[in-house]
Amino acid sequence: MSSTKMPMDLIKQFAPEFAQNQIEEKSLLFDHPSYQSVPAKYKTLIGVAVAAALGSEKCTEMWARQAKERGLTAREITEALMVARFMKQATVNATAAKTLTWLSESEGEAGA
Repeated sequence: MSSTKMPMDLIKQFAPEFAQNQIEEKSLLFDHPSYQSVPAKYKTLIGVAVAAALGSEKCTEMWARQAKERGLTAREITEALMVARFMKQATVNATAAKTLTWLSESEGEAGA
C-alpha cells in the first residue's frame, strides 16, 4: 500500500530545482520588502480563491489552512471562495457570449 504524497513533495523528489524555485517565488511574494503593497492577508485569500476557481481541491484546502494559520476567519475564507464562485460564473457568461450572439442571430434568421 502506497501513501499519497503531496504534489510539492513529488516535485522535490523529481525536480528539486523547480521545487526550490517555487519556494523562492513564494518567499519573494510574501516576504520581500518590494512586494508588500498587497498585504499577506489578501495574497492568501487570493490564493484560496484562485485555487478554487482553477478546480484544485488540494490547493484550495492548503491555502485555506495557511489562511487560518495567518489568523484569517472562516467567514473571510468563505467570502473569498464565494468571490471565486462568482468570477467563475462570470467567465462562463463571457465565454458563451459569442455563442449566445450566434443563437440570437440564428433565431432572427429563422423568423425571417
